[in-house]
This record gives sequence, C-alpha cells and structure tokens, in this order.
Amino acid sequence: MSDHGAFARYTTRFPSLYPQPSGRRQRVSLLLVGLLSMAGICWMMTQLSADIRDAFGGAPPFVSALLLCGALLLALGFVFINGMHDTANAVTTVIYTGTLSPARAVLISAIANMLGVLLASGVVAWGVMSLLPAEGMIALDSRHGYALIYALLLAAIVWNLASWYFAIPSSSSHALLGAMLGVGVASSLLNGQGALAGIDWRQAGWAGWALLLSPLLGFLAAALLLRLMKVLLPLSLTASGAPAERPPLWLRGMLILTSSGVSFAHGANDGQKGMGLMMVILLIALPGAFALNRAMPERELADLTLLTTQAQAQLPQRAGLSLTSAQAILDNSRQQQGARDGVLPALGAMTASLHQQLSGIKRLSELPPAETAALRLRMTLTADALQRLLAQENPLSGSQRALLASLTAQLKHASSVIPWWVKIVVALALGLGTLTGWQRIAITIGERTGKAPLTPIQGASSELVAMTTLGVAEQFGLPVSTTQVLTCGVAGSMVASRSPLQPRTLKRMGLVWLLTLPVCALLSALLYALFIAL
Repeated sequence: MSDHGAFARYTTRFPSLYPQPSGRRQRVSLLLVGLLSMAGICWMMTQLSADIRDAFGGAPPFVSALLLCGALLLALGFVFINGMHDTANAVTTVIYTGTLSPARAVLISAIANMLGVLLASGVVAWGVMSLLPAEGMIALDSRHGYALIYALLLAAIVWNLASWYFAIPSSSSHALLGAMLGVGVASSLLNGQGALAGIDWRQAGWAGWALLLSPLLGFLAAALLLRLMKVLLPLSLTASGAPAERPPLWLRGMLILTSSGVSFAHGANDGQKGMGLMMVILLIALPGAFALNRAMPERELADLTLLTTQAQAQLPQRAGLSLTSAQAILDNSRQQQGARDGVLPALGAMTASLHQQLSGIKRLSELPPAETAALRLRMTLTADALQRLLAQENPLSGSQRALLASLTAQLKHASSVIPWWVKIVVALALGLGTLTGWQRIAITIGERTGKAPLTPIQGASSELVAMTTLGVAEQFGLPVSTTQVLTCGVAGSMVASRSPLQPRTLKRMGLVWLLTLPVCALLSALLYALFIAL
C-alpha cells in the first residue's frame, strides 16, 4: 500500500481535519519553500562577503569560493534533511489522534523548531565541534580541509536520505557522529599522526554514551509514565485501539503542548548540530575570521588578560621551556588522557604567552588573521588542559581552583562564538525541512510500530518523555537522537499498555540503528581518501 493510501486509512476518521490537498496548493507550497531557501542563502553570502574578501585580500579564487559555498550549502542541506526526517517525531500523535490537521501540526512544529534553534545555548554545537580538535582543523591545508568537510557531510546526508526513503526512523546524531569519527581517523592516518590523534575521544565517549542510553531511558520512562496515567485517568482514555472520536479538550491541549515541546527541544538540540557543522566549515576555510570571538567587549578581554597574569603567578615556570615545546606537551596530554608529565610548567609557559599577546591589544578584532588562528590554538589547548587538571586529584588549593576555573571559562568564551546569522540560516533550513517530507516517517511511527493504532495517551507519554530528555541533554551539551528517544518512547508506552508491537518494523529499525555509526564512519573515511587522491 502506498504511503498516501496507508495514511488515508486513518485520516478518514476525522474527515473535516484532513481535506485532500490540491495540486495547486502543493506547487505553491514548494515554490514558497524554494524562494525562502534562496533568500536565506543569498543573505548568508552577504554576511560572509566581507570576511571572504579579508581572508583572500580581495576577490577569492573561483575554486575556493565554489568549494566554500558548496560546503555551506551541504551543511544547510543536512539540516534541511534533518527537519524532513524528524518532523514526524513531533506531529505523529496530534495528527493520528485527530487533534490537529497535518497542515497546522507541521506549521506549529516548524515554528517551534526555529525558536528552539534561535534560543539555543550553543553548548551542544561546541560539543559537536570539539569531536574534531580545533588545533587539527586549523592546521589542515585547504585541500585536506575541504576533503574532510565534504566527506563528512556527504556520508551523513546519504545515510539520512536512504533511511528517509525507506521510511525507517534513524538517528541523524548517530550518522553525524559516525561521519566525524571516520574523517577524523582517516585524516590522522593519511597525515601520519596515528589513528587516535584526529578525534577528541573523551568528548566522543560522552556523546556515544548519551546516544546509547537516551533511547533506553525513553523506553523505560514512557512505559512508567503510561502506567501512572492508567491509574490516574479514566479507562476510556487509556484503552488500546483507535479512538472513535477526538480526545477531550484538555487532552488535545496536552498533546499540542507536548508536540510543540518536542519540536522546540529538537530545534534546541539537533539545530545546534547544524550550527556546529557550519562553524567547522568556517573554522577550516576562514580561521582568521571565526577562530575567536571578535565581538568580545573590551572589559571582558581586560578580565581575561588579568586572569592570565594571576594564573601565571600561580603556575610553576621552567626556564628554557619554549612555547612550541609547551604546546607539544599539552597536545600530547590531550591525546594520552593520563599523561601529566610537564603539564603544569607547560601551562605556566602558555599563560605567560597568552598574557603577553593579550596585554598588547584592546579588542580581538585588532589581531591579523594569522595571529588569530595561532592564538585560538593556544587558548583551546590551555583551556582543555586546565579542564583536565581541575577534574583530577591534585594539591591545588580552593582559591587556585577557583582562579583556574574562571580562566578556563573565559578562554572558552573567547574562543567560542556562533554568529547570529549562522543561527538564523540554520533555523530557516530546519524550519523549511520540517514543512516537507514528514509523512513517510509518521506512517512508520503511527501505524507500523505497534499492531494497534497509536492512542492519545501513548503519544502524550512518549512525547513528554522525549521533550524532557532533549531539554536536559541540551543543558549538559549532549547530542542525543530525537528519533530514537521518541520511537523508543512510543514502543515503551505500547508495551506498558500491553499493545503488541510489530516485530518486522522493530527489526528493521534496530538493524538500521546498529549500522548507522559504523557505515557512516566507513563511508566518510572512504570518501575522504577518495577526495585526497583526486
């Protein structure tokens, strides 16, 4: 049965909510999406034009400009497909229970997604970026840099499109993580640095655990929440099977609230992954313009300079230790998590160098591009080493810990910035993607996860759990999968209500979830090697 036919079997229960869309309306909608996409792309390029001219000393070479534009468009394409892929997570319940028409549900979801992106903290974006160490990205030449970008983006996009085409809910977060691991390892090997040097394995471990445990949490929490609802709510609302009429007003309100909350949380979490991708591209292509927070106020820069002075006085100094040697020690400490030899003297030399450079300027925008990139490397290495030092048992006093913690936070602030135009174009791409392609995955979640139709209570419990999980993960900077949390929540709520699941669908989803990370890693590594060879 076609997707439209399968969907129609359920929407006929509430015919007033589901008028058949006309061909003209569909064409107008596609035209509007296309025009908004073109407007967003043109506006993005106007925001970048001055930075591009400064980086190339005038008009950039045609090939360089083409590669940069293509990479940015691919990143926005990944965000757009993420919106297409994940819209169903939020709208399935309100559509299948007759709470909202598809058009209204998808529009509300698109707006909530965009607001989530615009109001996001940026912590997840920098968590995604830190999987590929900044010092490695800045050190790449343009050939290796663009090979890394294109291999990473194409691998994630191909997998997402394939899973969407076959209507299998899969994790864009897993695809992105796998692609980043693949290109990071391949880049390190081909540049003679060893397989472990190109990835921040500590950050990758945190991301991996978050992606692994969040679906289990979604399953268990949704099951427990539904059991609680069965105790508190009337039997007619918690019974399995398709409702004969629309849910009562209060329950429809709850469903709309949870649907909007899932969309907002999805934008705040998954939208930041798009921001992280955009910043990876800009950091590789235009490090002089985007390596540091050039809009940092003079007062904050003065505070940072003072902190480097105070930290320098608290850290041991080693005579004859060069800045190059200090950087090598800290880089080795990052790659070998247990290495501590020489870290404190290296930090002393690094803070002295930072103080010397920062004390001579009033704004970070005064630095030339080459010095900006070098300063970013020293800041990130110092902040990373200080963070590891504070996490270990050592004889530091309370005042010393407070000082070094403040310095770490200020260094991260100075080297972490997401321009507003990046947030806006990512929000637009995610919102426009939300408006298209949602029906394929919605049918799988609503009709093919269980043998009985999705009930309002099952949908409300799973979406409430997904909304909460995503919100908490965003606060801690952890990238989690909206698709996996919500789908496992739906399955958990069905198990709790003793509604049988469809084994064939679950086997397909489980197989795709298991294959996503290794396949994307292998595909991105092969693409990187191919692009370098070409």
